[in-house]
Amino acid sequence: MGGLFLGFKPATHLLPAMTEAAISAPAGPFLAGLGKALGYSVQADGEHLAVAFEPWSLEHANPYEIPCLRLLFRQDGERVVLESFTVSESGEERSVGLDAARDALQAWMDCMAD
Repeated sequence: MGGLFLGFKPATHLLPAMTEAAISAPAGPFLAGLGKALGYSVQADGEHLAVAFEPWSLEHANPYEIPCLRLLFRQDGERVVLESFTVSESGEERSVGLDAARDALQAWMDCMAD
């Protein structure tokens, strides 16, 4: 109960293994969306994808007053899955809980993939 059943197999057995809490998007459209946005630095090694929003690339009176956002993804088949999110500001780096920001981060990934 509470799940979609197709015959006698729960639908989860027919889908790729991924937790409900995974924040993810299709890799191709997500990367294409990032390519259209300004201020992102993207580095990929085949397994992981590191994305940083670097404010010093923007026109701003003092871009170093804006925190740098860093996101680390892993490749999971045809999808990228967010693993960590950190904020660098004034030489300090702090981790952001993915559960606390899940809806906002998923909305951002969906927007980039559209």
